[in-house]
Amino acid sequence: MSTNQKPNVLFILADEWRAQATGYSGDPNLKTPHLDQLAKESLNVSHAVSGLPVCCPYRASLMTGRYPIGHGVVVNDMELDPSLPNLGMSFSEGGYDTAYIGKWHIYGSPDGKYTRRTQPVPPTHLLGFKSWRGFECNHDYWDASYFEDGGTEAKTWEGYEPFAQTDQAIDYIKNRKTESEPYFMILSWGPPHFPLHTAPDEYRKRFENREIILRENVPESKREQATEELRGYYAHIEALDDALGLLLEAVDAHDPENTMVVFTADHGDMSQSHGLPHKLYPFEESIGVPFLCRWPLGWGRDGRELALPLDAPDLMPTLQGLCGLPQTEGVQGRDYSSVLRGDEPVEADACAILNAPIAYAWLNRMGFSAYRGVRTARHTYVRLEDGRGLLYDLVKDPYQLENLFGLDSHAELQTKMETLLLKRLDEIDDPFESGKVLTEKYGVGHYDEVSSKPMEPDHPHFWAWPSPQVG
Repeated sequence: MSTNQKPNVLFILADEWRAQATGYSGDPNLKTPHLDQLAKESLNVSHAVSGLPVCCPYRASLMTGRYPIGHGVVVNDMELDPSLPNLGMSFSEGGYDTAYIGKWHIYGSPDGKYTRRTQPVPPTHLLGFKSWRGFECNHDYWDASYFEDGGTEAKTWEGYEPFAQTDQAIDYIKNRKTESEPYFMILSWGPPHFPLHTAPDEYRKRFENREIILRENVPESKREQATEELRGYYAHIEALDDALGLLLEAVDAHDPENTMVVFTADHGDMSQSHGLPHKLYPFEESIGVPFLCRWPLGWGRDGRELALPLDAPDLMPTLQGLCGLPQTEGVQGRDYSSVLRGDEPVEADACAILNAPIAYAWLNRMGFSAYRGVRTARHTYVRLEDGRGLLYDLVKDPYQLENLFGLDSHAELQTKMETLLLKRLDEIDDPFESGKVLTEKYGVGHYDEVSSKPMEPDHPHFWAWPSPQVG
């Protein structure tokens, strides 16, 4: 089914919600009935990833259609150049009523010490959104201040921040003054990003003392910690699921057939899988994100799954393609709109580029160096600048417990993946310069997270990687 009418677009962006943590994906620890119903009626891009799984680089890629090397936000809290062609401006100029609600996190803190996180975002940095209700970065979900349309007066969301933001999004849908125009709205929730134990009491009580079934790659030494963390994580998720239900009710009362509802996240969370905290790592728990797209007028309500490694830079050109807008010059991501529509198959060598140009924060603390890699529908291949590497067969080894990198038995596969990696890096003009060179190039050596010191890992099995023989 197709349409020449421009659809409304509601883009729901959660923070740190990993792909595995949903009812529809089989997580036994929680219930997400509203999200599960959305999945039944949606295109489920089951292999969607966050190629650089951390907030600011993902958001900059979403807004520009470029990879971190292309837009310059290579670590957290760098400022995105507002003069770059961007998503908000594209939809505003394309006849859309545009709105943004929630966490922004691309204004940056050039001093490297988070100073701008609580400051108002000026009009010059709102990227063309006509209605803007947000803040740079704050994870206090019960004392949340925000600003309107580039103003400097701090206002307050009462109660649990995601509920208040959702109410504001519903009001926008119900009370728009420009009904003749379609709308493009991004609702950016802060949870389930830590702090983990700050969900409303009703939801936290659901998980008190509950047994949590952990993923097979959580080491014994981290199981107690992972269990406690996930109780809070899941409590946030179940709260967000209820907010989603109210939001979908508003959509269905307004224009259910020609409203494209996208649900995704900026990255996942390790939650102690492989003994690792937080994100940034090239493992499935960190890079894998949910991606649902419901559009009844575009492709009906019969849910289907698409094994496409869709990445953040692909979202801007793909949304433009689906909505009949011209492609923005300088975009590095791929327009997969025809693939999502079902008009073209997924290419045999389709892959997402995994990249951490600079090892900082928890990458640095846990002993990683900068890396590049590719994630196909079946394999993850990563090469670190210090010579180590990762190669996993995700069909045979979904928990990534057997590293095939450097093994003679998989030399042919490794060569194939290396060739694909070099091809994709060449396409986006990324020469894989060292993290030290890029730290100097982007002037971020003074950032607190960049200068963090490595820790002594307490999971030595993880570092037993074979020495690579990359030709």
